[in-house]
Amino acid sequence: RSMDEFARLEELIQTACPVAAKLSSSQQNQLAILVRSFLRDVEFRGAGGFQPPPEAHLKIAAHACLLLLNREQDHFDLGLRVVLHPQGIHHCRELADRQFRRGHMDVDWAEIRGDGAESIAAMCRVMHEFVHRLDSPHMHANASPALRSTECHATWAKVMEAERKFLRARLEYGVPTPLTPSAATNHAEFFACTTEAFFAQPDMLRDQFPRVYAQLAHFYGGRA
Repeated sequence: RSMDEFARLEELIQTACPVAAKLSSSQQNQLAILVRSFLRDVEFRGAGGFQPPPEAHLKIAAHACLLLLNREQDHFDLGLRVVLHPQGIHHCRELADRQFRRGHMDVDWAEIRGDGAESIAAMCRVMHEFVHRLDSPHMHANASPALRSTECHATWAKVMEAERKFLRARLEYGVPTPLTPSAATNHAEFFACTTEAFFAQPDMLRDQFPRVYAQLAHFYGGRA
């Protein structure tokens, strides 16, 4: 019976996160294991009495765990609390500070419920937020996450900064770009926004920003 339940979980994950359907059978199995642990370890709450729909937890878990699929050394905060807001987050200073503090994440359910659609307009916002927390003990303000070697760190920093400047120049001169303008804001946003593209629009990222694609493919262990 437990095997049947696990197979059912794999099916539900593919419904909640269409990207998962492109994974190999072994990767789908590993993702289901990660999702099951995530659902066990993470606390979900609705803000202001909001009752999130049944698929909310699984949708968030599946997209978050895709980031960990080929990175066994990475993890999210133990005891993480995810608070879902039904119609946007009120960005007062207190809430904004709380949103990014260790162990707490505020999520706009109205914004992310379209995650997984194969379009730039509906890219994976939940993945964006979890990228900021990926391997949090090793993540710094300059968005230099835990890489495999000093050489990897040096290459990562050089490539990602050069490509962010390239994006910023395109935006300043009005040249169309498939990445959102927020990607040019700082190192952390560039990492998060390009990760969204890596999973949701890999062909676009490979064509428009091949050096970034190569760095992320190395970081996330290759494309599925």
